[in-house]
Amino acid sequence: MISADTFDDDPHQELGVDVDASLHDIKKAYRRLAAKWHPDRNTDPQAVWRMQRINQAYQRLCEWLEGGGAPADDPAPEPDAAPEPEPAPEPPQRAKRAWWERNWGFAKWEADGQVVPQAIAAQAHVELESAAYGCVHQLKGFITDLCGDCAGVGRWISPRTSCSVCSGEGRVPGKRSGQWAGCTHCGGDGVDRKPCETCQGSGHAAKAREYHFEVRIPAGLPDGQVIVLRGQGQRCGDQVSDIELTVHIQPHPIFHWDDQGELCCTIPVDLYTVLGEGIVEVPTLDGHLAKVSMANGSQQVLLGMGFPRRDGTLGPLHVRIDTITPRHPSAAQKALLKQLADAVRADATSCPELSTWQRQLKARSSARSRSSR
Repeated sequence: MISADTFDDDPHQELGVDVDASLHDIKKAYRRLAAKWHPDRNTDPQAVWRMQRINQAYQRLCEWLEGGGAPADDPAPEPDAAPEPEPAPEPPQRAKRAWWERNWGFAKWEADGQVVPQAIAAQAHVELESAAYGCVHQLKGFITDLCGDCAGVGRWISPRTSCSVCSGEGRVPGKRSGQWAGCTHCGGDGVDRKPCETCQGSGHAAKAREYHFEVRIPAGLPDGQVIVLRGQGQRCGDQVSDIELTVHIQPHPIFHWDDQGELCCTIPVDLYTVLGEGIVEVPTLDGHLAKVSMANGSQQVLLGMGFPRRDGTLGPLHVRIDTITPRHPSAAQKALLKQLADAVRADATSCPELSTWQRQLKARSSARSRSSR
């Protein structure tokens, strides 16, 4: 056996690190090996010898890297076993009740607290026209109320009766001898508790309650508005919560909303109607058709024909023109287009840019003819 006092092997190999390992990696490897081969943890006969070699290899590498001496934060050559975490403080023993504070007869059970009933969230999806002019929404569903006997807590308490598990001390013997743990039956206060016999500890009624309301949605209610039905929600004894109905307006195939929340309608119009400043029909919310002229531009506003406001007045309807160019004109349409093109070229005032371009071509052609003579 080679003595640890004559350590001449490669310290990198002893610690299991690379030749170019950093000081951090060397320390990490040393701690790992020390935890494995420390005599206090390892009963192997070679543990002491291996630990000595590990210490010498570590000290030698530290001297090489730091220029002499082990670093200030170097662990001790013979590190002790890692300290075990301190156990949690034991729960204190509660003083037992005096004889006049106890229930000498039967336990007197009551609710162990109070749970506040929660509001019921409901959704209503209505069409745009229904939201604009008002409608009646049929609201149906089921509500599971809280248990009235335990106030929704799910357990009863007898305030003047000692816990049947810990005898009122608030603690019970732990897993290890001489240790104590908090009593989970009473929560550590030493007062006796038991599950509610009515709801079997669930805190809720055994059967859900069905409800059905006809909710009037006023005209002009915006999307996302909440209607509150007071006192119609979950019940718990004398306490009752609300039903909060959120109104959602369904997407419409014709109308949509702009960035300011006002009603819009995009109308596809062919190029020739736009150029001819023709008349286009625009649908309105009430089912009628309004007429707009292309002479007024591609974006127009029809006042008093949009979505109702909260004050009862009607908002504007924004009309946007989407110019469509025909892709597959018929033969008759092509003939008419040719006549239109000839007429445009013949009339210099209809398209000044085209007339200027034609004059430039004629001038250039005349100049080349004169130069060739």
